[in-house]
Formats: sequence, C-alpha cells, structure tokens
Amino acid sequence: MKYWLHGAHLLAEGRKMSKSLGNFFTVRDLLSKGYTGREIRCLLLQAHYRETFNFTIEGLQGARAALTRIDECLLKLKELAAPQDAPGEPAKSPVIDAFTKALDDDLNISAAWGTVFDWVRDTNRRLIDGGLTPADARTALEIWGAMDSVLGVGPLPEPTAPPEMLALLEARQAARKSRDFKKADEIRNELKAKGWTIEDTPKGTRLKKKCEVRSAKDEGAG
Repeated sequence: MKYWLHGAHLLAEGRKMSKSLGNFFTVRDLLSKGYTGREIRCLLLQAHYRETFNFTIEGLQGARAALTRIDECLLKLKELAAPQDAPGEPAKSPVIDAFTKALDDDLNISAAWGTVFDWVRDTNRRLIDGGLTPADARTALEIWGAMDSVLGVGPLPEPTAPPEMLALLEARQAARKSRDFKKADEIRNELKAKGWTIEDTPKGTRLKKKCEVRSAKDEGAG
C-alpha cells in the first residue's frame, strides 16, 4: 500500500515563495550549485508534515554536514565489517525499535533523526574505543540499512579523487618513505588548500573531500 501525504506550506529563506520575489528554488538550480539529491531529501525530511517548513541554503549545508557524519561512520563500519554471506532479515535492536516508535507517533521525524544521530554517536564511540568486532560492525550496517529503508538517503559513495590529487598523495608517500617530512607536510598543505584531507585507515591512506560550507549570500539566494 502506498500513501500520499500533503505537508504544510513551504517557505524559502523565511518568505513565501514567489516568482516576483525570485526567492524560489528548483531542483535543477540546487543541483547546479553542487548540492545532491540526497542532501535535498535529507533537508526536506527534517520537517514535520504539520509544520510550515523554511527551506534555506543554510539548511542544506546542515543536511550536508549531517550526511557527512553518517557517511564517515558507515565508511568506518564497512572497513571493519565481516563479509556478508547472504542477505538476511533486517536486524532487530533497541535502535530500530526507538526509530519505529518515533515514526509511529504521528511521524515524529525529529525524534527519528535524534535516534539516528544517537546511534551514530554511540557507534563512533565504540569504534574509537575498539569495542566493535567485525560481526558487530556488520550488524551496525544492517541497523542503518533498516532505518534507511524508511529515510531513503543511502550512503554516499566515497568520492574518487582526481588523478592530479592522487599523484600528490603518491608524492607525499614517497617523501615520507625517504624521511623528507618537510616535503610531505608541504604536499599535505597543498592538498588541504585544494579541498582534500589525508586519512590513514586500516586499509591504507586515502583522500577525503572536505565538506564546503557556504552561505545563502555566497549562493546568490534571495
């Protein structure tokens, strides 16, 4: 059974959307500014359907930061997780129970997201403390899969660094191997200036794209 639900009115940057004011957004506009469909969906999913929602560029930035937290946690879990032999039943846990209870309460999406980020915080803490086994990590991924089957934001594939950035990473690795730490630091700073950070993981060194934060003024909104 599928249901269609009409939410309350939508504002843009605190005002009623109007062509004459030019304060409305289209999905195409937002995508052209570098936002993704999942970031737009994440922001829209933060509003209760009975409440008027104010859609802002700052809100999109917040959705991007929220998804980055989730993605980084999921990436660490995937690196640790035991292989999945075969798809099974969705994981059962107090986290899923709390998530479901929140949505059963008149679609209390704020409480549902609160459950998600409590889970992210606790999972990150256990990852840092070394308290997760590969089997635990697999179960954690199944828990996220159960929640995301409702939210539909999904994990973001790790961005592939451009060849020139990978070449800089290799040059840094070579500098470190030859104990030229000054050169290695210079390359790290160059990568950082270009928007990439270096992370050391159990599976080797990787590049991660930094999450950019821009204001509505930067985007030319209003």
